[in-house]
Amino acid sequence: MFLRRKTIAVHTDEDLVRLLREGHRSALGDLWDRYAELLYGVGMKYLKDTERSKDEVVELFAGLKDLVVKHEIQRFRPWVHTVMRNRCLHLLRKHDRTSDISDELHITEPDDESALHEATLQQLEQAITQLNAEQRMCIQLFHLERGSYQQVADRTGYTVEQVRSHLQNGRRNLRIILQNRQHHAQRNA
Repeated sequence: MFLRRKTIAVHTDEDLVRLLREGHRSALGDLWDRYAELLYGVGMKYLKDTERSKDEVVELFAGLKDLVVKHEIQRFRPWVHTVMRNRCLHLLRKHDRTSDISDELHITEPDDESALHEATLQQLEQAITQLNAEQRMCIQLFHLERGSYQQVADRTGYTVEQVRSHLQNGRRNLRIILQNRQHHAQRNA
């Protein structure tokens, strides 16, 4: 898909970020080799458009040096994944397209469907910010970053059972928040 150089991994991602901040352009190429395909996959997941996904990857890398200078990055891979996801979500909102929220959250409970299908990406993002910290973190790591229960537990320090509980309660609370907004909007219409 994207042109890649055959390189031997000598530096960690964080070393490459440091080198890029210091002006070493070769670090950008190394990061491209490692992440262009992954970020293209993120773009395809959200945009479902080959050319737009490629364009977003290219644009992200074109501005990557400025981004790494502005942000404190602990772990590059999840950070760049989040940046790409946010670019895609912003692009979708900009074009006023809605997304199937149940796909986004993998919700299969039938009573969740009506409120979640009608929610826009912006409403969902806003609703997620209203969750308590534990639920918000678990929802983001599990549904948006596609982590497993164990990966979420490892990153948060919660047990797997706590993660499941936070996810279940977070999904229920998201449904309630979105349904309340829908009812409020219908009353004001």
